[in-house]
Amino acid sequence: MKKTLKKAGFVVLVGRPNVGKSTFLNNLLGEKVSIVSKVPQTTRFSIRCILNDKRGQVVFIDTPGILLSKKRLTKFLSNRTFSVKDEADIVLYMVDLSRMPGSEEKEVLEHLKDMDQPIIMVLNKRDLGQTFADEYIEFWKQNIEGKNDPLKYFIPISALEKRGLDEVLDAVFEFLPESPPLYPLNVASDLPEKIMISDIIREKVFWLAYQELPHSVAVRVDEITHKKNKLMYIQAVILVERNSQKAIIIGKKGGLLKKIGTAAREELEKSYKKRVFVDLRVKVQSNWQKDMQTLRELGYIV
Repeated sequence: MKKTLKKAGFVVLVGRPNVGKSTFLNNLLGEKVSIVSKVPQTTRFSIRCILNDKRGQVVFIDTPGILLSKKRLTKFLSNRTFSVKDEADIVLYMVDLSRMPGSEEKEVLEHLKDMDQPIIMVLNKRDLGQTFADEYIEFWKQNIEGKNDPLKYFIPISALEKRGLDEVLDAVFEFLPESPPLYPLNVASDLPEKIMISDIIREKVFWLAYQELPHSVAVRVDEITHKKNKLMYIQAVILVERNSQKAIIIGKKGGLLKKIGTAAREELEKSYKKRVFVDLRVKVQSNWQKDMQTLRELGYIV
């Protein structure tokens, strides 16, 4: 009997902000691998999350949502999204069924329609209804007319309720190339430690201050020290653009900053299985999103 070869490859997720890419990955892999918050544009790195299955290995690349803006960081992130897709064996194009197709959708489609790689359109948030499902399908067909269509499937899912995820994974394995594993089987992500920690802290900022704070917030991890007695010390700075934002994050008598630190510490202790001390400070740095040196320090530009 001929032995069936396993498969392995890169799968890139693209889509406009807040469509649910990070929730999809977190629930598919069964552990937290990408920041999730109520604020759009929270995934700022092309995170490689690795799923090992009896059929093979899938390396997911989670990209920032496409957000049209003149700010240098947003422009850079959008460019990175479209350059990362060139690494892909398969593209998962995720859309939000609760919203009409918009200008971001048009921009995404312009970059995807001439691709050679297979594309799977993932119609997310079906738990909120499927009001615009036909619009998305028709939108794609109208814009692809006369071209060789790379889109293979439309798959409705609810990433939040974990419905339809297996169907997406089945479709992914259908198109993955035969290959040995690309990463060791015990690796969950190749994201650097400082970036993982900064994303966890930044998520807590968004969750606890999202009603008052724009997404012009970054976290720079300056120190990680693994001390004796299973203690981990982390020193980090929350960067904001205005004094009013700093006041929001600190809160009355430092209350909100303390809550952010506590929430980050609790999650980090679960991940590292040790006691963690998080030393958080807040710094005003106007226009940090346009400063190339700061973007390099934060790890957004290599």
